[in-house]
Amino acid sequence: MCGIAGAMSRELGAAAVVTTRALTQALTHRGPDGSGFWTDTEPTRPVADTELPIAARTVLGHRRLSIVDLAGGGQPLSNEDGSVWVSYNGEIFNAPELRRALERTGHVFQTRSDTEVLVHGWEEWGEEMFGRLNGMFAFAIADQVSGAVWLVRDPVGVKPLYVGVRGEMTWWASELGAARETDVASGTIDRDALKLYLTFRFVPSPLSILEGAWKVPPASFVRLRPADAGQRPAFVRYQTAICSSAEPHGESEWAQAMTEGLEAAVRRQLMSDVPVGSLLSGGVDSTLVTMMMRDAMEYAPVAFGIGFASHGELNELVSSRRAAKALEVPLVTTEIADEDYLSAWPASHRRTGEPVGNSSSLLLGLLCQTVARTHKVVLTGQGADEPLGGYPRHMAERLFAIGRRVPSLSAAVAQRVIGADAGDRLLRVLHARDRATRYAEILTVLPAEEVDAIVPGGTPAAELAKEAVARWIPADAERDSVNALLIVDARMSLADDLLLVADHFSMAASVELRVPFLDLALLELLDRMPSRYKVSWTGRRKWLYRKAALAKLPRALSGTLGGVRSEQGRKVGFRTPVDRWFGADSTLDPAWSEQLLRITALDARLARRTYTSGRDPKRVRQQLALYALAKWYA
Repeated sequence: MCGIAGAMSRELGAAAVVTTRALTQALTHRGPDGSGFWTDTEPTRPVADTELPIAARTVLGHRRLSIVDLAGGGQPLSNEDGSVWVSYNGEIFNAPELRRALERTGHVFQTRSDTEVLVHGWEEWGEEMFGRLNGMFAFAIADQVSGAVWLVRDPVGVKPLYVGVRGEMTWWASELGAARETDVASGTIDRDALKLYLTFRFVPSPLSILEGAWKVPPASFVRLRPADAGQRPAFVRYQTAICSSAEPHGESEWAQAMTEGLEAAVRRQLMSDVPVGSLLSGGVDSTLVTMMMRDAMEYAPVAFGIGFASHGELNELVSSRRAAKALEVPLVTTEIADEDYLSAWPASHRRTGEPVGNSSSLLLGLLCQTVARTHKVVLTGQGADEPLGGYPRHMAERLFAIGRRVPSLSAAVAQRVIGADAGDRLLRVLHARDRATRYAEILTVLPAEEVDAIVPGGTPAAELAKEAVARWIPADAERDSVNALLIVDARMSLADDLLLVADHFSMAASVELRVPFLDLALLELLDRMPSRYKVSWTGRRKWLYRKAALAKLPRALSGTLGGVRSEQGRKVGFRTPVDRWFGADSTLDPAWSEQLLRITALDARLARRTYTSGRDPKRVRQQLALYALAKWYA
């Protein structure tokens, strides 16, 4: 796990060298174990910072966090004749199989690192290689024969990759914050991106919050040539060839296929030359992953848990301790006081480089700081809810056909059962005219008309939201509309919200966070699993998976991890008391919304009057989105 950066200029000069050096240095936290560079003016070898030439057209930069092949895995890394070079962030979990296939065709490997699979794979397969990789990755691969560089992001977007333009130069980096910190990226907010942020509480790919900078979307690549440097990049989608061999039929076979698929994913993701731990919230997902790790490893994995002291019996550490005891694994705990969290929370919103309206990101960051004292790698249960239908919002699509017949009654029930602002949102869902608009409304935080009022001008918010969602709707959406929504949620919301936050806050502590639920073979299986096994007509979410998981977990946990409450209640895991923070007894600085006045693209006075005057429980998500925006911009 590492940080990558680079730049390409139209003409030979100092710009690409200076830019890449600055970006790479700004990413030191992602790779404290070393750095390296490659330039097209020193094409036969990697160079250190002190050896960088004065001028170049193309430069690759790299920061390394040593996990696999500690001695031989330095980057940038090349093939035998130095014609292909790669700067790579991530892990290729099927690297052993790919390596054997390449060796059978005559390729000779010099290291044990998964990185070398990329350069030999490029020689053998070209762009087809991207779809053969099962892993979490973002990389830049330079081919001296063509003179081009390919920027590639993994199919789920576990690892972020930004690309931007400045004058006649194109740059790229693992984090937008590095580009903003070094003034490589413009400080001007993109108006359409701001509208999308207020709509979803994050900015969907390919936009970023800043003008002249973009996120490479999941399952996509950019091909860069010097002649095109400085121009808006074109994003090309590729198809993953990774799939599960399982062909289950019926409830029992699907339950077995799911658990066996997860076990295989966990085993793959234990690939490491350093100790591997787990993040254990005590929920069913992290508990099952931790148990599977324990069963596959020669030693009991150290688990790490965190919670708020003010939660009392709802403190997540209660669940973590219960699970660790039942699994007989050691647990390292971190307990947080509200006042300590809130004192550090404002500044934490700048960590992600662009705003994300997420209240628990700092919680993950603090936990990873504890992890970093003893470990570099942890597995987590993140990523289970989107493909398996774990959120209350997924019920909206399951009940759509019924709900649209009696929309007012359905909205009233939703408001009572799911949450304070769910009724208004469900009414918009039930009145949507097409699938893309309906899915967008399901995922919406601020409705389009309010976004357009707060951010005047630019493209209408409804049009932007529909386009962002439509990009991910599968061609066979009509066959299973709930599954189609889950695919959108996993590729859009998960990639550019929770996974982006997880990457930035874990890497800020120099910790690699792995997500076995998003293993590509397992995910392909879950994508084709009929949604009736995920979200039932009676409102049970993740029900078959939970049933299968409980059959494997210790009986002592079945009472707390099973039952109607676990399947129909609010999602638990890395939970913060955000309702209280924005409620009547809020301890937040009441002047925080004044910082919105500095954002010229925003009608801040209208935003403050609409959302931050008074303590409306229906407006917590909206207030959180604006709070994160204000603190990011501060």
